[in-house]
Parts: sequence; structure tokens; C-alpha cells
Amino acid sequence: MAMDGIALGAVISECQPLVGGKIDKVQQPEKDLLLFTVRANNGTVRLLVCTHPENGRMQLTGRSFDNPLNAPAFCMLLRRRLVGGRICSVHQLGTDRVCELIVLARNELFDEVALRLIVELTGKHANLLLLEPSGAIVDCLRRVSGSNDGARILLPGFPYEPIPPQNKLDPFLASVEDFASAYRSPDPARAITAAFDGVSRQSAAALVSAAPSADALHTLLQSMKRGSYAPCLAFNDAGEPAAALPFLPSGLYAHIEPMSGMSEALDRYYADRDQLVRIRRHGAALRHTVSTALSRAQNKYAAFLQTILSGDEHEAARISGELILANLHLAKPGQSELIVDDYFVNPPAKRAIPLDPAYSAQENARRYFKQYRKGKLGKAYAESQFDGLAGEIAYLEGQLENIDKCDTLYELDEIREELIRERYLRPEKAKASKPANKSSAPMRFLSSDGVSIYVGKNNRQNDALTLHSSRPENFWLHAKNIPGSHVIVDFEGEPPEATLREAASLAAYFSQARSSSGVPVDYAPRKFVKKPAGARPGMVIYTTNRTLYVTPDAALIKALRMDAEKR
Repeated sequence: MAMDGIALGAVISECQPLVGGKIDKVQQPEKDLLLFTVRANNGTVRLLVCTHPENGRMQLTGRSFDNPLNAPAFCMLLRRRLVGGRICSVHQLGTDRVCELIVLARNELFDEVALRLIVELTGKHANLLLLEPSGAIVDCLRRVSGSNDGARILLPGFPYEPIPPQNKLDPFLASVEDFASAYRSPDPARAITAAFDGVSRQSAAALVSAAPSADALHTLLQSMKRGSYAPCLAFNDAGEPAAALPFLPSGLYAHIEPMSGMSEALDRYYADRDQLVRIRRHGAALRHTVSTALSRAQNKYAAFLQTILSGDEHEAARISGELILANLHLAKPGQSELIVDDYFVNPPAKRAIPLDPAYSAQENARRYFKQYRKGKLGKAYAESQFDGLAGEIAYLEGQLENIDKCDTLYELDEIREELIRERYLRPEKAKASKPANKSSAPMRFLSSDGVSIYVGKNNRQNDALTLHSSRPENFWLHAKNIPGSHVIVDFEGEPPEATLREAASLAAYFSQARSSSGVPVDYAPRKFVKKPAGARPGMVIYTTNRTLYVTPDAALIKALRMDAEKR
């Protein structure tokens, strides 16, 4: 959901208490996310500005974010120029997705200057710019050079050019007749989006549902113009947040939950989406590394398999060499083949052995024996590497699954450290120590019988969960011969049947067979699960196991997770 001008107007209305407040901190957790901590009369509040193409927005927030050890250059610039400054005004430019903050701060000569902070929430072109009082650009989050045809030049030192107007009507200044023409069209929502500035298609559809006539829409917009908003969070049929709106729609969504403010609605709506974007962004490099190593291992595996399967070819070269030596009396210089009696078959039969005319018969025999030795050694080497490659492929496939299951950056760091130990990545250069890892923990679910079930999300968690946290009589589950998570049922002895099947569903769901049906899941008491000496992280062997066949059910997994969060 992209923030439009109407939603931005509701947020700016909530941001007015920031006026007069002092900027204490500037943080940049992500390349497109900035946090401004402002000490105002009503306490300390945080202003969030996100310029992500899909999650772009501006809002007050109560959420916290992990910050990088070294702040980006743009963040350092904002700290130097804005920290200690006071916010003079926060207002929207027109009715589109552009906001301007005037900050009174001191420059290098300690003179007070009115700096302008421009927030442009225009999709893939979203940006955050700091301007001098003269309108010159100090710097911006996303620089745009003159090489882009038709694009504004957004570089330090250049004058700031506002976003070109779209020549649409201001919905807050429009008349009833302006709205009536849109309502007369076959698709009023599309007509409103096309005719009025700052109204997204999603908001237009919600406005039409909330206001069935042009008079009702005019009344609703005039109410919002006076600052009377009714923020809410709209949910779809699956119970997932579908929209954060500054007014109450009617009949368009499965459920509507009123909110105390637009910022609270945005916090709720983007809680999971922000995390997903961060995990995807930071996990992309790891996924590329693992995918490249996996492709290389699979290619070697295929080549070794071909070498093993073609083992008869080098044996045929030995036989050809022996037949040539046994029939040297038949060989003549310059022959391209030698007809011999093949006594290696029963009954013996005539056979033509290809020869290189440039070499003598003895030299041709030596070349066949050399081919034989090379093939024999190649097959022996392939057989010695075959099992190790199979294990490496299983390990790397499991790591791809683990990356997909990461919920925090700490878990991605654990995978990165493991890949460094396994020599798939080079060690990072020495830098400041990392913060203590308190977020990495297995997932917890609650079965229908009230039994806790734990699921590891990476190899470190799998090893800790299986080999250290669980008790010998707990039951351990894992998808059979498929990369996936270790699952532990926190129950003494064999758990109830419903709990066991739900744990098996979790093991199947958090495996490579998530989209399959009838997934085999092995289970056994944890005391029969061992880790061989020298085994890779996450690898174990087990005995006395039994097997269940289950089909992963996403709805069941979600219900088990929600039950665990409630208790």
C-alpha cells in the first residue's frame, strides 16, 4: 500500500505537536529509512521517513529499529546540520505526497538558518532532500544526475526543482459537481484517481464505499480538511492487514478496526512488511553466495556421476591395449585400425581396434594403457568425493531454507558466521564488536493439547535445540531425507496423537517440501539422535525412528503460532 496525499495529510495533522520541538537524534537503520527523535512539549517522539518504493511513508512511530554500526554518509550530514535544531513548521505541499519541514538550526558560523527538509513519497522516485534557505540542495538520499533524460537534477549544489504538477483538481477544494461527474462514470474510483490530486486507487475505492454519493464524498473530504479524521486498519478475509486509512470505509473489507491515530494504523500495517523487506535485502547476498556454491557442487556431482557411470570405457581401453600387444605381428606402419581376435569375449570374435597412423603399434598400446590409468584414477577420485558432495549439496539446500526462515537480522548474522566458518565466505574485516545477540531463538508453537513445540530456524538453533535445550525423553522430528528444521515436542515421553501430527506438520512446513503433499516426517525420542564427530552444523543421525505422512497446512501453522503468542 503506497501512502497517498490524503493519508499524508492525516499524518501531518498528527505531526503538528512537533512544531517547536528540538531534534535530538537522527538515525538511518536502512538505506531508505530515517528516524528523527524530537523532544517536544508533549514528550519525546520519533518521526519516521521511509522512501521505499512500496512501503514509502511518513509517520510518528513507537517502534524501534536495529541501527548499523557505522552510520551512512547522508545520516552523518543530517546529524551535523539538524541535531539541536528546532522544527518551525510541518506542512504538506499541495495535496500530493510531498511534505516540507522547516528546521531552524545553526550553521558552521553559528548563525541561525532555516533549513528545509523535503519528503517526497512518489513511489520508485521517492526521496528525502535537505535544502539551504536559498533553495540549493545540501544533499539528498537518492541522487539523480543529468544523465537521466527528462529527470530533475538532484545533486548537492543544484537548485531544488519541485515535482512537476499533474494538473489535477484539489479534492479538498473541489465542488460537489466535480465529484458528481466522477460518480457518473462506469468506474467512479478510477475516475476520482484520474481527476483529483493525491488520491490513490485504493483510497478512491474506499472513499466510494464510504460515500455513496457526490454530496457525501464532498462532506467527508471537508470534514477531513478541518482535521476530523477517523483512522482505521482494514483487514481482508484472511485476517491480514489490507489498508491503513484516515477514514472508515464501508463494505469493502472483511473487518475494520478503528485506531487512535493514523500513525498507529501505519505502525500496525507495516510491522511485518518492513521486517520482510529488511530480511530480503540483507539476505540477498547470502542467498547469492549459497546458490552459487550449490550450483558449483551440483555441477561437480553431475560430472563425477558421469565419470563413475562411464567406468567401462577405461576398461575397454585396457583390453584394446592388451590385444594390440598380443597381435603386434599383424601390425603394419601407417595402419588406422588393427583387426584382431578378441579373446576377452566368449566365443572369441573379430574386432577392429582404431589406431593413430602417426604412431607405432607399441605406442598406440601405450596410449590405450595411459587412457586406462587415467580413467581408473578418475573413477576412484570421483567415488571418493561422491558422498562428500552429496552431503554438501544437502547442507547448502538446507541453508537456502534457513535464509527463508530468518525473522531477524541476528539470525542472518548467525548464518553468515557459519558460512565463514565453513569457508564459503571470507571473514569480514575487523570492526567494532557486534551487539549481544538476544533475538535469535527457535520458533515456539502451542499444540491443540497445550504442549509447546519448538522449531529451529537455522543450523545453530537446530543444534542448540536438539543437543542442548531438549530433554532425552522429548520427541524429535524432521522431514525425511529433506532439508528442513529440527522440531522438538516439549513433552515427557510420546506426546498425544494430535500434538504429534501437528509437530509433524510443522516439520514438513518448515522444510523444502512445504508445497508438497504426503510429506514423510521421521520422529524418535531425542536420546536416539546423535551428532557424528566432524559433522556439518545441523547434521545429525538417528535410530529407532518411525514415520508419519502429513500435508503442510499454512492455516494450521498460523493458528499454532497465534496460540503460542497468546500464552
